[in-house]
Amino acid sequence: MKLAIIVTEYPKSTETFIYRDLVKFAELGTEIRLYHLAPFRRNQTLHAFAEPTRAWAKALGFAGRPALGALARAAIRHPLALAGAVAKIVRAYAALPKIGIKSLAMLPKALAIAEDARRWGATHVHAEFAGHPATAAWFGHRLGGLPYSVSCRAHDIFRTQQLLDAKLGEAKSVRTVSEFGRSFLQAQVPGMAAREIHVIHSSVDVDAIIPVATQPSIAPFRILYVGALEPKKGVEYLIDALTLAGPMLGDWTCEAIGHGPSAEALRARATSRGLADRVVFHGMQPFEQVAAAYARASVCVAPSVIGPNGRQEGIPNVMIEALAYQRPAITTNISGIPELIRDGDTGLLIPQRDAAALARALRRVYDDPAAALAMAKRGRAHVEAEFDLAVNARRQLELFGDPSSRRDAAEQTSP
Repeated sequence: MKLAIIVTEYPKSTETFIYRDLVKFAELGTEIRLYHLAPFRRNQTLHAFAEPTRAWAKALGFAGRPALGALARAAIRHPLALAGAVAKIVRAYAALPKIGIKSLAMLPKALAIAEDARRWGATHVHAEFAGHPATAAWFGHRLGGLPYSVSCRAHDIFRTQQLLDAKLGEAKSVRTVSEFGRSFLQAQVPGMAAREIHVIHSSVDVDAIIPVATQPSIAPFRILYVGALEPKKGVEYLIDALTLAGPMLGDWTCEAIGHGPSAEALRARATSRGLADRVVFHGMQPFEQVAAAYARASVCVAPSVIGPNGRQEGIPNVMIEALAYQRPAITTNISGIPELIRDGDTGLLIPQRDAAALARALRRVYDDPAAALAMAKRGRAHVEAEFDLAVNARRQLELFGDPSSRRDAAEQTSP
């Protein structure tokens, strides 16, 4: 199978979940071409495990000869379809002109992607995210392109539902990463109530991760945050919780791995609380260093919140990784997170924006490391059952129409 993948940005150090899938697709025999809508991001880290994706990436400009030529050919061959797509964009995003302008600006590039994918021999196009990647796939399909599918994750469906009825309604298949996301689409997007929407969780390679068998250390008590430093991540509530709980946590440290627009404000907050020597901001790190941080952590925290414009998590991939490493996990009870973290069973759930509740949860892990390890073991078992990369990659390939994935699944389940 030849599979064309469309993403917004490449590389993007926080989108390890996409690159894991692509590497596994390739291992299963799929040929991949990766199209990125934004210009190549030279300032981003491409983790070592994702290095093979570099050879699959194909850069096309917004206004070069391929894009403008594709637009001219579409205007000649499919004038009504082109006019209809443009009109639909204008109507859908009348109240969101920034998104509308970006969508129209990428139309020539989307058509160039469609032409390039056909010439390459792609049999299917997959859009990672229901935002601009799905718009690009939809443009290409409407103007004579290939069948496509869409993965829906979080802010791409929560921020706005405009045009989702068309982009998802015309897709060959639609996947969400949570039951919460599926229920949201069926309730909020016209035509989706009767549409089959497949739930395939984001995944980790559980076979490649050796679970930590020891109880979480309390001397020192190591708290770990991994992720972007941005409003929807709620890291300020972790700092506030550490202000409250710190005196009861003995010799503790907190590592924050990641970068983002809130970095300086969070450093200033930690300093103002007198925590500058205990809360260490490492910035973006290679995944090998992140893995080592998981392995030594006493507890992993993701204090996610519903941020501006409805931005929120689907299921935080860092929590999936934490459980795969068999580390205690604390996070909030929003969106699809309770499908991974079941309170008191596979981890601890707290209300969003509640620093006092987070402080109590940290104290709970510190006070009873044996119980915390037992929760982490149940979390690892849950990840093995529902979030395994090899299983879920095959399920995706089957949705894309790869017959070999069905044969592989049949062979795995046969006695």
